[in-house]
Amino acid sequence: MRHRKQKKLTNYTTLAIRFHLPTFITLTLITLVPLLYTLKISFFDYQLSNPGSEHTFVGLKNYIALFQDPELMNSMGKTFIFMFFAVILEVIIGVALAMALNSIPACRKLFTSLTLIPMMVAPLVIGLMFSFFTNPQFGLYVWLVEKLHLPLPTVLTDNSFTAMVIIIIMDVWEWAPYLGLTFLAGLQAISGEFYEAAEVDGAGKWHTFRYVTLPLMKPVLAVSILLRAMETFKEFDKPYILTGGGPGNATEVIDIYTYRQAFTAFKFSYAAAICVVLFIILVACGMVYQKVAMGGDD
Repeated sequence: MRHRKQKKLTNYTTLAIRFHLPTFITLTLITLVPLLYTLKISFFDYQLSNPGSEHTFVGLKNYIALFQDPELMNSMGKTFIFMFFAVILEVIIGVALAMALNSIPACRKLFTSLTLIPMMVAPLVIGLMFSFFTNPQFGLYVWLVEKLHLPLPTVLTDNSFTAMVIIIIMDVWEWAPYLGLTFLAGLQAISGEFYEAAEVDGAGKWHTFRYVTLPLMKPVLAVSILLRAMETFKEFDKPYILTGGGPGNATEVIDIYTYRQAFTAFKFSYAAAICVVLFIILVACGMVYQKVAMGGDD
């Protein structure tokens, strides 16, 4: 009887391996192989304009060069500015939406449906939408400014500050409602006993929010902030469509800079070295996220 059970378990294990093996092989081919190839060419001097250069081994030259590249450092700075303000605004708006919906249950179903709309739209389409909206010739934004006589610039993408502001707004428009839905789920998980105790102690709405809601929402907030930070760090589509990294390099986030190094300057090895460093940063962020999501347990 025991032997029969062991044989049955072995059969199940073999069947599970057969089912998972094609998926494992596919994932290996589409992720690990490109990653290893990127790592390999980062140690060479592969330039499309120089045939045969892919065989020139240069060791850590590309990695040393990227830490001495002022344009790369500038792109990193722009990326962190974009990431910081986009995530902060998304969290603030998300918390405000969650608090409002938690107080008005009648609007929850409608909000849930509306939340899915920005997430279902491709980033490329969002970039085009905002590009049409802010177009200085026929955009709705220009029409509103002129009709309402607002003291605002009619051309947003020709100024360094307004160009950065508009790509931040674009990201906030896409993701703030989703964070609102996430925070709403976190709020609904908080036991009403905490609020009853705060009310008995005479705490007002602000003190209840500060000393009850926020502390109990910390895990959800931390995970959401980390996830959004990782996503905004690798943003490419929307800024590239709307501003192309301009004016000048005012909105040239790190992915746009890497793209230009590879497909404009044709410095594939240098771009590969940047990709490897970015991959290491994202893996480190992923490890932090896992630690936070698991509540700090090893």
